[in-house]
Amino acid sequence: MNHGFNRRIATVAAFTVAALGILAWPASTQNDGQTLKTEMHRGHKVVAGEALVKFRGAPALDQVERDMDADRDEKVGGAGLRLVHSRTHDVDTLLSILWARADVEFAEPNWIVYAAQTPADPWFGSLWGLYNTGQTIGGVAGTAGADIDAPQAWEISTGSTANVVGVVDTGIDYTHPDLAANVWSAPNQFTVTVGSRQITCAAGTHGFNAITNTCDPMDDNNHGTHVSGTIGAVGNNGVGVVGVNWVAAVMGLKFLDKNGSGTTANAINAIEFAVQAKNVFLSAANLRVLSNSWGGGGASQALLDEINRANTSDMLFVAAAGNSGSNNDATAFYPANYSAPNVVAVAATDNRDALASFSNYGATTVDLGAPGVYVLSTIRSGQYAYYSGTSMATPHVSGAAALVLSACTLDTTGVRNALLSNVDSIPSLVTKTVTTGRLNVFKAISNCGGSPPPPPPAPQDFTVGAAPGSVNVKRGGSAIYTVTVGSVGGFSGPVDLVVTGIPQGAAYTFSQDPVTPPAGNSVNSTLTVRTTSSSSRGTYTLTISGTGNPNGASTTNSATVSLRVR
Repeated sequence: MNHGFNRRIATVAAFTVAALGILAWPASTQNDGQTLKTEMHRGHKVVAGEALVKFRGAPALDQVERDMDADRDEKVGGAGLRLVHSRTHDVDTLLSILWARADVEFAEPNWIVYAAQTPADPWFGSLWGLYNTGQTIGGVAGTAGADIDAPQAWEISTGSTANVVGVVDTGIDYTHPDLAANVWSAPNQFTVTVGSRQITCAAGTHGFNAITNTCDPMDDNNHGTHVSGTIGAVGNNGVGVVGVNWVAAVMGLKFLDKNGSGTTANAINAIEFAVQAKNVFLSAANLRVLSNSWGGGGASQALLDEINRANTSDMLFVAAAGNSGSNNDATAFYPANYSAPNVVAVAATDNRDALASFSNYGATTVDLGAPGVYVLSTIRSGQYAYYSGTSMATPHVSGAAALVLSACTLDTTGVRNALLSNVDSIPSLVTKTVTTGRLNVFKAISNCGGSPPPPPPAPQDFTVGAAPGSVNVKRGGSAIYTVTVGSVGGFSGPVDLVVTGIPQGAAYTFSQDPVTPPAGNSVNSTLTVRTTSSSSRGTYTLTISGTGNPNGASTTNSATVSLRVR
């Protein structure tokens, strides 16, 4: 069989990495001419050290500012919202401290938002399939909106390495600067049995070559590298292009040779490698999507059985519909025409939402369309090129499946339904595809019908607070404070208490020391500071410190109160 799906090659953009330049993504952003320091929180940029918080009632703001080590605290809007900036705490820590307070209604990051989520990749404007503004591509002015709505989808997720996409193709140039960070690597040496052979792969290898039966899927053709770039070229790296996923894990499953030809037997072995690697590594090689930009030959029960085996392993099988401009309902094209429950057959559309002149179609056999004309993506040796074909449409759908899975917990049926039930219906596909529509990844990820993955557990920590904030006593008198130690992130361990800054000659005691807050709750200890008749008059700042071991590391948190001796 021969892939043959990128023979309509537009002008090759042989841009080298040196020509494009490599730009580091800064840890800051511009806001009205001012530079804001930023950090990452759950995959998104936020203003460093800041939180928006709404309190119940009227909090003691002086104490709040001390607890937060705040150097700025200001009102926002008109509904009691406050913006707090901490000198020392990052956003994760700041939110943990705030959520531990009983008087907090809610606390959240100060998110960095954009007019649209677009990556800092210089050739993003040429990727009409992701974002079509009507730009001219290949001499043809496009139709604005004839795209998969990627920027809107990226507001929800920009991808994940938790789910692996297997590219069953000519291999991957895994050294390409715009791909290397998103290529799957074996975490350690492993052995699988493919056919009659035991294959042992070293740690750090990137997939399988079914032609040589080795663990080196290096591309010697360009086709597989081009497909891989559409799925997962690195986003926001200031280099070249971006894939449907900014962050991804792409495994090379090479069975097509340097001429783009391969055999059914080798295709089966490539898929089998993916199945077995998943069984060996589980979450470390969680193959969920197989991208198949190839086809030809007659029906094969053996290949269909292997596709069904992939289905049993919870893998979606995305397949190109073919490039002969024919009706697959009348003349079957394999593997797109196999009636396995995990198969998605893909036609190609152009930048005006027309069915590509070369694309196969089928009202009952081709599921949907996707951008496949003049698609710019990665090729070998750090270069880029425009290719056309259903080969180029297929990775848009494979990448969309991976993006949906990064935000929604779905089985293969669920992700297939999410893609096919949320297309943009367009006139050119009404009688040409099952869904009558073109891929829309934003609709798919917004209406996936599954449960979002649980957020990562908050790091364990504890808080130390004290009240009242100030006590006046006569010399020889005693000041009494209530010290509250709260649990954050499920922490429940002993916290040793100590006080510094007391008047000379004075002494202190705690009713409990150490204290152990219950997980998710707090515990109080009464602090008594006894002055003497010879204690110097004045105002003293007492620092109440607690030391514990959340996350296995010694941590000290503190609160301050005032003592006035008169």
